[in-house]
Amino acid sequence: MCAGLNLRESMVIARGFTAAQCGDALVQHGVDSGEVLVTGATGGVGSIAVALLSKLGMTVVAATGKPSAAGYLHSLGAATVIARGDVDDRSGKPLLRERWAGVVDTVGGNMLATALKATRYGGVVAACGHVASPSLELTVYPFILRGVKLLGIDSVNLPIAARRVLWERLASAWKLDVLAQIARDVALADLNPEIDAILRGQQQGRVVLAHTLV
Repeated sequence: MCAGLNLRESMVIARGFTAAQCGDALVQHGVDSGEVLVTGATGGVGSIAVALLSKLGMTVVAATGKPSAAGYLHSLGAATVIARGDVDDRSGKPLLRERWAGVVDTVGGNMLATALKATRYGGVVAACGHVASPSLELTVYPFILRGVKLLGIDSVNLPIAARRVLWERLASAWKLDVLAQIARDVALADLNPEIDAILRGQQQGRVVLAHTLV
């Protein structure tokens, strides 16, 4: 736990640390204007990504399969909320109209392929999830005709020095003031329904085990 973050805040961020890695990757590769897409936006990583990218001054477009979550995503800083189907192209086209300056993809599969095909020239896509599929079917055209960069994000083997840098940012310049909106406290006895919701793709934000708070 870093100075500047209490225990609960650290727990809420937790796996959302991956979102900080994605945000850092976009910043390091020059994404500073244009629309930035976040897929799986209501999930734990997606919610943190929406809030963080908005804090960093990016115009966030949140994609979700939960129409009722639009208000939640706007409250985190999303400028626009779109349906999951809008970023799940099935036309078979090798390229789509250029739109995204950057992408944080937490889903993988065809959504990641769609995002890559619609990323602007020189844009950056940070991929950190595969809940839809670990497969990626597309041509090389986004890379050799538009210079799109696909960055793989791994939070398991990240060196401790780099990990400390990001945690320090999350505790200071990147500290989020919407963490209370992202997480709910749940007792251990009530955890099973929350796990079921995750498995059904119906979970929103993060859940904190209430008995662990001290």
